[in-house]
Amino acid sequence: MARFKVIDIEPEVFADLLDELQELYERCESNLIELEHKPEDVELHRSLFRAVHTIKGDLGLLSISPLIQFLGCLEDCLSLLRDGKLKFTSVLSDLLLLSLEKVNAFIKECNQTGEFQYDEQQLHRVEALLAKISAKNAEQHEQIIRTALLTLEPSLVLTDGAKADEPQITPPDQNRPEDDLAFFRQLIEPVESRSRYWRGRSDRQLKLALLINRYAGSAVDEKQLTAACYVHDFGMGFMPLEVLHKSGSLSSKEVQLIHTHVYCSAKLLENMPYWHEAKMMVLQHHEKCDGSGYPLGLKDHEISDGAKILAIVDTFDAMTHERASVSHMRRPYQRAVAEINRLAGTQLSPYWVAAFNQAMQALLNRSA
Repeated sequence: MARFKVIDIEPEVFADLLDELQELYERCESNLIELEHKPEDVELHRSLFRAVHTIKGDLGLLSISPLIQFLGCLEDCLSLLRDGKLKFTSVLSDLLLLSLEKVNAFIKECNQTGEFQYDEQQLHRVEALLAKISAKNAEQHEQIIRTALLTLEPSLVLTDGAKADEPQITPPDQNRPEDDLAFFRQLIEPVESRSRYWRGRSDRQLKLALLINRYAGSAVDEKQLTAACYVHDFGMGFMPLEVLHKSGSLSSKEVQLIHTHVYCSAKLLENMPYWHEAKMMVLQHHEKCDGSGYPLGLKDHEISDGAKILAIVDTFDAMTHERASVSHMRRPYQRAVAEINRLAGTQLSPYWVAAFNQAMQALLNRSA
């Protein structure tokens, strides 16, 4: 987290600007509510643009630089909206409201303590996404805005009532990938029932993998990542039970046998071209950033991002759930998080461990 401190601003000046910012925030909130009912209202578009423009100007007077570029990106979107080149939708409304809520909270904290903490990388990722919106790619607007919203507040995807525990899958397309995903999900259930240590593992890993991905701006295709989470350890179900449940150390021959499970798992996707990206995640999820993994000894830049996410969730799940080995001890979540961080740069990707940390912080905060 980065920290910003206010320097050399008279308290009276700050208080006056804070009052104006609160009024502008309330005006934006009112405009957004009205636009839900009148999405084509040009006057509301203009009013919203002017309010955000003024907020950005006020923050410039306060020299609160971290938020100025962020508001500038929102202003650019509202300029497109005002000019009829961006459609007002509920997702855009959610993004604007959430963004302004965060700005408002930062300013209040700044007024109370003289400083505020913020996630610099997260803001930059949202800014980069919003910068992609232009008059020439209208068909991509909704997906970009949705991704920006989930990047700004990834936990939103986990709070949808009865569906909170279900992985979010994108709408169907002509290849019917959702049918394949349902099939993969059905396949893994009997595999997991083969060992009492595996039950529920794929669903646990999928939820965490998707959340980590969303904290990194959904850099990995969610359908491909979902497929890889279901399929990556399928081959383990065809290993001898005496090897799977062995409480002592494995022999070198048994280790080699276990290593073959990545090929067995990836083979399932061999004749399904749509899932080639998922297949590569499956093949590479036991590779390590320092090149000491298997099966090919790939290094960090050679490993797919999806495989790096899988490596983290696989390792974390192994640390926090019971296994056959007598040398294995379930670790408390905080201890497991610390262990994951210790492995960053050797076994695991530092970039994706940082996203993992954000995801775990959100989960631990909600469970506190």
